[in-house]
Amino acid sequence: MSVGAVLVALAQAVLFVAIGWVLAEALFDRIGRPITLGAPERMLFAIVGGVVFACGLMVGNIVTGGAIFGLAGIVPVMGVIVLVSGRRSFAVPHNVPWMACVALACVVLFVFAAPSLAGGSGVRSGDSPWHLGWSQQLLNGEPVPTGPAAAYGRNAYPWGWHAVTATLVRLVPGSDALVAYEALQLIILLGIPLAAASLARRLDPNAGLPAAAAASIVGGFGWLMARRPAFATTPSDARYGADLVVASPNSVYELFPPALPRELGLILLGAACSLIVFAVRSQQKSHALAAGLCTGLLGLVSAPLFLSALIWMLAAFVFGDRKGRGNLPWALLPAAFVFLVWAGPVIADYIRFDGFVDITARLGREWSLPEAIFGWGLLAPAAAAGVVMIARDPRARPLLACLGGTMLLLLFSYARGAFDWTLGGNATLLHQGRVWPAAHLLGAAFAGVAIARGFAWMKQRSEVMSRVVMVLLFAIAVASPVLASLRLTEVIAAGHEGFIYGRSDVGPGSFVRESARLLGPDDIVRVQGSDRLAFTLFQFSGVKLADYDDPRFDRNDLRIRYEDLARQWDAQIAAGGFEETWLVLPDPDPSAGSPQVTGEFDGQTWSLVKV
Repeated sequence: MSVGAVLVALAQAVLFVAIGWVLAEALFDRIGRPITLGAPERMLFAIVGGVVFACGLMVGNIVTGGAIFGLAGIVPVMGVIVLVSGRRSFAVPHNVPWMACVALACVVLFVFAAPSLAGGSGVRSGDSPWHLGWSQQLLNGEPVPTGPAAAYGRNAYPWGWHAVTATLVRLVPGSDALVAYEALQLIILLGIPLAAASLARRLDPNAGLPAAAAASIVGGFGWLMARRPAFATTPSDARYGADLVVASPNSVYELFPPALPRELGLILLGAACSLIVFAVRSQQKSHALAAGLCTGLLGLVSAPLFLSALIWMLAAFVFGDRKGRGNLPWALLPAAFVFLVWAGPVIADYIRFDGFVDITARLGREWSLPEAIFGWGLLAPAAAAGVVMIARDPRARPLLACLGGTMLLLLFSYARGAFDWTLGGNATLLHQGRVWPAAHLLGAAFAGVAIARGFAWMKQRSEVMSRVVMVLLFAIAVASPVLASLRLTEVIAAGHEGFIYGRSDVGPGSFVRESARLLGPDDIVRVQGSDRLAFTLFQFSGVKLADYDDPRFDRNDLRIRYEDLARQWDAQIAAGGFEETWLVLPDPDPSAGSPQVTGEFDGQTWSLVKV
């Protein structure tokens, strides 16, 4: 990454969190501040406030027909208004162990941000191209992202992530979605440790920092076999069990690029759970309402983690404290209301268009329980010890209830894999990869308790010995993430394994970028001879595609979510596709018209021609 890109990404992240801080402080001023609301919680809810800001803008974007994100000046003006109105809420938090926090932040940045900084763009093919294109459609004036399919596109993916991406782009004029993804990774590096710290502090006020470390630097035992830089970017290629591999049950590897919706959802899950615990303990309706709103907000980002949040909410209110059960409806109703802002139209289209069609080419790898525990490394025994230590403490009942709910979800996820349940074309809802992150977040919270109390016990007996043991445990814990970081840096620098966004083909001034300036969601493009180029143009402009062939699918190549619309699209493609408004030709015929843009892609010269 260039220095300029790093500075822009940093500016996006800082502005996003600062705006969120103002909104979160205003919320707590209205609902009443929990006694245990400290610096970690305030920083965590600043990220939640940033998501509230983005989703509020998204609702405005829908109402105005795409004007909020489509016009460049509206978002920064609204951001300035929020910052100016809440400027008095900014203050340096007190009673923070700054030295330890800075040390942990440096380790996290070195391990997880270094690959992008040294190797180039941390964006990777897979899910990211779809999210880039959907985000670009918002930036080009679409009310909601509809996808690359001409005529039959309908939004069926939660748009919260795309709203956040569009907000980051608009906050810093002249930036783009690729840089926003780097900003999102910085936000995730901040948010996931804070989420774990906030949950741990509901159990023990001294457990915050250890829990943050447990969630962010504790890898598995794969380093014992690897002993060299190693990281599998495809789970089927894993060589060391569930460790040193992307999509591991150990969510520490989710801190690596690229940033994806599940990571942002994990932050919101931790915040929602903290609010749920506040509500159960205080028995105040205002806290229950806030917990419900945060849970609904999570549903706008990640439907599977929204399911985890609902299970946690039910478990915590029902089993956490009998006196607080009456406030459960006050949490469920706002959660459902906010979630239905996105889900309502999707449910209507589900009924209207004959349900969902399965669009997953192949479900991700799922791990046996021994492999998963091995991948957790030292976190597994520490989490178990924390559960034992806190089991009889009444304060722990809400989180222990959440733990029970997650174990139930894991049981269902293993059953789904064993019996091959399709769940109405949405098998990913109970895929292990959607359940393990929630389990890992809770595990880190309980591990934080064990680490804090264990260190205090050793320190009373021998301060020197306690420090030696902690250094040794740190070296064992961080070994796998460091090896993974070194290997991923090599992969990104070489542009392998889908990390292609640092290449000149999609860089400033490239054919793709210059063509994207002329294209938008109202245009239909036909690329003769390269479906890869066609989909790349969608990523950078949100354009619709006249035709497309994905070799992984026999039908529905653009992964339309609804059965009727998928059939109609297939029939249109069989008849020759859609009528294009732009042509991209490898060797343009002069009779086709004067090219608007000419340039290189994949070693070949292309021209963009207006039909």
